Amino acid sequence: MQPPASRALRIVHLSDTHLTGDGTLHQGTVDTTAALDAILDQLEQIPGVGLVVVSGDCSEDGSPASYTALRDRLVPWAAARKAGLVLVPGNHDQRVGFREVLGTGHLLGDGGGPIVHDLVHRDASVPIGAVSSVAGRRIVTLDTSVPAAGWGELSDEALDRLRSTLREPSELGSVLVLHHPPLVAPSRLHAALQLQNPDALVAALDGTDVVAVLAGHYHHAFTGQVATPSGARIPVLVAPGVANDTDITGSYEEERALVASGALIVDVDADGALWSTPVRTVRPSDGQEAVHHSAAQVQEIAGRFGR
Repeated sequence: MQPPASRALRIVHLSDTHLTGDGTLHQGTVDTTAALDAILDQLEQIPGVGLVVVSGDCSEDGSPASYTALRDRLVPWAAARKAGLVLVPGNHDQRVGFREVLGTGHLLGDGGGPIVHDLVHRDASVPIGAVSSVAGRRIVTLDTSVPAAGWGELSDEALDRLRSTLREPSELGSVLVLHHPPLVAPSRLHAALQLQNPDALVAALDGTDVVAVLAGHYHHAFTGQVATPSGARIPVLVAPGVANDTDITGSYEEERALVASGALIVDVDADGALWSTPVRTVRPSDGQEAVHHSAAQVQEIAGRFGR
């Protein structure tokens, strides 16, 4: 792959790793630890990486062991490239385990140096998020998860904090990382588990220096834009899942995913221009069915975890 342009920030965007603490297969079919190792191997020769992002559903079971396995893989990988590393919770994550191992989720900063976390105890009801700087860009993580639910939402307080964070522009713009994307869902199940107040999020971004929103949740690569009230358009880039890949060609009422792992390579130029390149693993098992929920099963899952 070509090296990034001068002053561009190259981001490796991962999402939905769904690691387990005891090696349990995701959906009974996928070894997610092996899947993560495979995609990291696939990305080994990508030049000029300046930031690694994981946009939620880092863990399947919320166990400290799962977050430790993720940290022990990603920190050396990013540090070897002198890259920053930030992670944000998704609906499968549990804030207690996440905080115990990953702190605020901002582990490495500019040049791959470790970020020191405070040791203040925070209740599980408090969302996890932080701000750091990488190559002149402000990296903001925003927790859209709702404990014990699959859908996402941002409180008025969280939106006020976001506005305050973004009030003054940074040197080369801001990148916002969250789990639930403010884009139309690809299936009935994801529609029940989508961000509930995307318009409020977009309004909070109006007039800010945010050049890109990086998200996950849909287990498939998507690229879209949101239009702010003043007419600005902000790109939203959804990474493919590490755990599996949603079959968007299937029935909307059902949910089907295939064995596949992927990532996005996102280049953010100094003027805010973007390039996004999907990368996929190549394994013998890729393309096999990983999970298939009937319409009735989707309705039952949506009733338990959706809104």
